[in-house]
Amino acid sequence: MSIAVAAVIRTPVCLRLLQALLGLCAVLAAWPLCGAWSSAPAPDVLVGGYALGSVAALLSAAGGVFLLFLLRWRRKPQALDISPVGQLRLAVYLEHGAVPGTGAGGLPAQAGPLSAVLPVSPVPPVPPLPALPPLLRLLPGSTLWPSLLVLCLVDGAGRRTAVLVQRGRSCAAFRQLAVACRAIAARGKEE
Repeated sequence: MSIAVAAVIRTPVCLRLLQALLGLCAVLAAWPLCGAWSSAPAPDVLVGGYALGSVAALLSAAGGVFLLFLLRWRRKPQALDISPVGQLRLAVYLEHGAVPGTGAGGLPAQAGPLSAVLPVSPVPPVPPLPALPPLLRLLPGSTLWPSLLVLCLVDGAGRRTAVLVQRGRSCAAFRQLAVACRAIAARGKEE
C-alpha cells in the first residue's frame, strides 16, 4: 500500500471564528476585572469578588486586542506532500501578483524615456527554478485525532513547524493524510 499524498491545507474557518470570539471575550472581560462596576448598585457578595485590579484588566484587554489583531494576518495555504516512502515536504503558496522586476505590460522596470520611442520587444521573464522544500520528520509530539491533526514537523537543521489540519473544507484529502501520518508514526515507533 502506497502512502503518497498531496494535500492543500488552509486555515480552518471555525478556528478563526473561535479566535475572534476569545479575543472579544477578553476585551469585554476587562471591565469587570478592573472593579469599575463595584460602584454600581449590586449585592455585597458580588462587589469585589471578581475585581482583580487595573493590571489584570489591562492584561485582559491587551490580550484580546492582540488576538483580534492576529486575525488581520491572512494565513497562506500550505501544501503537504508525502512520498510513497514516507518523506514529508511542506510548501507555502505565494501570493498571486506581478512578477518582481517588471513594470506595466511586462516591460522591464528599468525602461527609460527612450523606451517609448524605440521599439522594445518584451522579453518574457525566466522564472527561477522552484527550490524544493526541505525534507521533514514527524515528531513524536504530533496529535492524530479522527477529526484533527496537529503535526509537529522538524527539518534537518532542527527548525520546528506545527501544522494544524482539520477535517472539512480546510483539507479535502484529510482522510488520506491521516492514514499516511499514522503509517509514518507507526514506522517511527518500529525503528
